[in-house]
Amino acid sequence: MLQSSISSPYQEAILNRLQFQGNSNDCAPFTLATVINALLEMDVQAALLAREMDHPVWRGFQFIIRRIPHWATFPWGMVDVFRSFGLQSSWRMFTRVEDLWGHLSGKYVIIPFLGGWKPFWAHVMTLIAWDANLGWGFCNTQYPSRQIYWLTEANFRTQWQFSIRTVVEVKYT
Repeated sequence: MLQSSISSPYQEAILNRLQFQGNSNDCAPFTLATVINALLEMDVQAALLAREMDHPVWRGFQFIIRRIPHWATFPWGMVDVFRSFGLQSSWRMFTRVEDLWGHLSGKYVIIPFLGGWKPFWAHVMTLIAWDANLGWGFCNTQYPSRQIYWLTEANFRTQWQFSIRTVVEVKYT
């Protein structure tokens, strides 16, 4: 039976390390820096990370384009950055909501891709809570406040479906 609310064990640390993205289109680099700083107690500067991610990298024989400069980050680009900091990470599509509930209270940090068509937009933010009444709670780099940003169940599912239910997950032990 599902609880009436679930919180990430990393909720407080992630909110405390929030980096505000301002007017930039750099939600993914700011989310990356926030999570890396929270988990590893580092001081990664999100704006510098964003500029670094604008450039493709070689990983062995693989050439990885992590983002479209100054605009959009790919899920594999986020995974590449997490892995470069030694964090076990993966991305996938067609994620089930049951997986979110199951991983949220465990040793995972979950970053869903959200968006919409009219107007066209996309955004990532760190999932840190779920509540039967309030919906899904996030650490949202679009706001300077270190408070949980809530999306209703219906809004979350509609916006998440836009990305074909894509998530980046970091397993942290």
